[in-house]
Amino acid sequence: MTKAELDKVIVRSFPIYELLQIRIEGHRYPRRRICQQRLGFFDTKEHAEEAMLSTIEFQKKVCKQREKNYYDDCFGFFLFEQFVHNKESSFYRNERPQKCFSFNADGELNDFVALDEMGWYRGRKIEDIRFKVGDIVEVVDGNYSDLGIVGALPLTTDKYSRLEEDPDECEHPSHFLDESDDCYLVYTLGEAGSHIHPVCYTVFPPTHPVPERIAAQLKANLEEVEKS
Repeated sequence: MTKAELDKVIVRSFPIYELLQIRIEGHRYPRRRICQQRLGFFDTKEHAEEAMLSTIEFQKKVCKQREKNYYDDCFGFFLFEQFVHNKESSFYRNERPQKCFSFNADGELNDFVALDEMGWYRGRKIEDIRFKVGDIVEVVDGNYSDLGIVGALPLTTDKYSRLEEDPDECEHPSHFLDESDDCYLVYTLGEAGSHIHPVCYTVFPPTHPVPERIAAQLKANLEEVEKS
């Protein structure tokens, strides 16, 4: 078979890395309007991170010259791995979960999707669970960032293994869990019980001091749920 004939049948793929900056558009707190601005696609994760750090350095320099606060405009960054294919193939219809990373406004790693050495979601290592129940966090959700309080933690790798290996377990987690289940339970402001399930890489420490009134309300919401 010739090289040209092989090229027609061989399925190839390669990863690229999409870098997004989380820009702050509204300054009402605790709920702020944000947008995600694409900074580019890169051939390696390292090149994407270099571009992120270069962007931070440049924007901080410009803000200093204009006597502006860089942190009033930048919340942080997302970095997503995307696979590019040369043709349609059933081989890719159930491909591995996407790698996702988040960074704070200074380019420091915030969190990531917890995938095992084979690239699949099998729970999160305990040491990789950044927050604990009762922590107040800031969640990036669509076009907004908002404060909430952690009510439950992600599934751990140990618990995943116990459920998967338990012969009496009717629903093994590998049958229905995916990387979207790498999430916290977070209670929000409003009626007691109001909650969301944000994936871990979208959950950040608060980027501003939390007003005492809001902290007290969030803690009261959590206590109300725990009592019920």
